[in-house]
Amino acid sequence: MFLPENIDFAFPEKYILSIRIIPDGFSFSIHCPTDHTVFYYKETSFNNKLSYNENIQKLIFDFGFFTQPFQSTRVIVVSNEYTLIPEIFYEKKKVNDIFNFNITTNKKTVLSEKPEKVAENDFYVLFSMDDELHSFMCRNLWNPIFTHHISQLLPYFSRHNNEAEEKRCYVNFHEELMDICCFRKNKLLSANTFPVNATFNPLYFIVAVWEKLPLDQSADFLYLTGNTESHKETVDALKKLIKKVQILSFSPNITVPKEEISSVPLDIKIQLCE
Repeated sequence: MFLPENIDFAFPEKYILSIRIIPDGFSFSIHCPTDHTVFYYKETSFNNKLSYNENIQKLIFDFGFFTQPFQSTRVIVVSNEYTLIPEIFYEKKKVNDIFNFNITTNKKTVLSEKPEKVAENDFYVLFSMDDELHSFMCRNLWNPIFTHHISQLLPYFSRHNNEAEEKRCYVNFHEELMDICCFRKNKLLSANTFPVNATFNPLYFIVAVWEKLPLDQSADFLYLTGNTESHKETVDALKKLIKKVQILSFSPNITVPKEEISSVPLDIKIQLCE
């Protein structure tokens, strides 16, 4: 696997490794917090003859640098299987019960994390990983930190235009998923992730969220980000339904060609600004 010449694994402690576990794939990035010219992102294809877990294990074994003692090794779980629990109701010993009450799991490890403070809200994100995969990564990566992709997005969305009186809805398109996060000033109103494919129309979910909260089609903001080009029909329809629709661009502070960053998921781009 080709890596840029300015990544030197003789000094792995300079870099942050981020591994993204998505429902049907695997990607990773490497960057240096002190050198904005160092960034690499790669999506990898799977061998159809192997299981999902076997593919990931093979990738990590074949490319030995994954096990290096990086400054930080992050495993980002990208999924729609998560739930938010207000801190006042959080009890570590009841994490499994709370999660399983909301989402049925089978042979999965339930994890929890408290994200960076999101406006007025203090809460924990509960999410799950396959038992075998979680155990494998704990054994073979250097002190991995497990996180959920929604934990990366919410703090960023909560800070954006948060002085506006109007409610704000953020829609992030990525892989075959779509995040919908809504705020009123400094308060998180809702956060959900939905499947998006030929069966599940993104327009249906967005309109349903606006009706349920409710949001005002004439006054409130709708911000679209992520892979909006693949959802042009949805974007055009939303512009007819909602008055204040904006494409939210995100330019991380790194000096690499735009074409190298255009396909990078938003949760990775946000990390580049830390």
